[in-house]
Amino acid sequence: MAREDYLVVTDACSDIIPSYADKEGILVIPMEVTMTDGTQFDATYDNSTMDLAEFYKKIGNGNLAQTSAITPERYKNFFTPLLKEGHDILYNCFTSGLSSTYNNARLVAAELREEFPERKIIVVDSLGATGGQGYHTYWAAVNRDKGMSIEDNAKWLEDTRLHVAYTWTVSDLMHLNRGGRLSKTAAIFGTALQIKPVGDIDDEGHLVSIGKARGRKLSIKKLCDMMDKSIDTSLDYPVLICHCDCPDDAETLKQLVLATGKVKDVVIGRTGPIVGAHLGPTGLTMYYFCTKRLTSI
Repeated sequence: MAREDYLVVTDACSDIIPSYADKEGILVIPMEVTMTDGTQFDATYDNSTMDLAEFYKKIGNGNLAQTSAITPERYKNFFTPLLKEGHDILYNCFTSGLSSTYNNARLVAAELREEFPERKIIVVDSLGATGGQGYHTYWAAVNRDKGMSIEDNAKWLEDTRLHVAYTWTVSDLMHLNRGGRLSKTAAIFGTALQIKPVGDIDDEGHLVSIGKARGRKLSIKKLCDMMDKSIDTSLDYPVLICHCDCPDDAETLKQLVLATGKVKDVVIGRTGPIVGAHLGPTGLTMYYFCTKRLTSI
């Protein structure tokens, strides 16, 4: 089956590595961001509308960023020309556990199926976000190139989505407070004790903290320990690390992961504005195929 037989689509929350999206012809729907300093822009897969260094500088200086679900109108404007051109669409969407984006996409897809009954449009709830969503989408595109049908590929996404780990940690607890993800009391208490949360995304697609570490170095080590404990070694896939604006910490984690001997290749990418708005500059995340998502460490 040729690549053009159907399109693989995701959204800007996926933080898919731009060169991977380009290589596989993956289309990425932009998402809107508004900052408290008045800056407005569309987050894109290649961050062409907002330089990430500038974005995280704004965040670090106390600007808050509000992200918006993709509207039905934007979905219609994005999907309709593709359907008119004769393409079928497989869309791996930002988790329903964190946004109404999936519900909007599902409703628009139902409308468009009536308008284009000869075309296929399948929307999958990734139950994930940021680099893990992009990681999963990339392998779906590889499946397509190997000849997997759109129906089988959608089923593969659904069957494997709870086997993608979304481990994360942050150092700046006050940023989590400013973004509404942590109470001020907990942020102040945790900062004083150098407590760093470590977490995953649960099976309903919610960002959850599943443990703590004392200090940044130990929290990075915890991410590696989680990978060592849960990675599915029967699959020969690389590990993906994404950072908001902490490249040295990403490199440290990469070396720890490689030292376990369980992984041959580690790729480093970036976390864009949609999730970076909530994690802050110190956000560090890691993605890989796992036996199951962890609920404790």
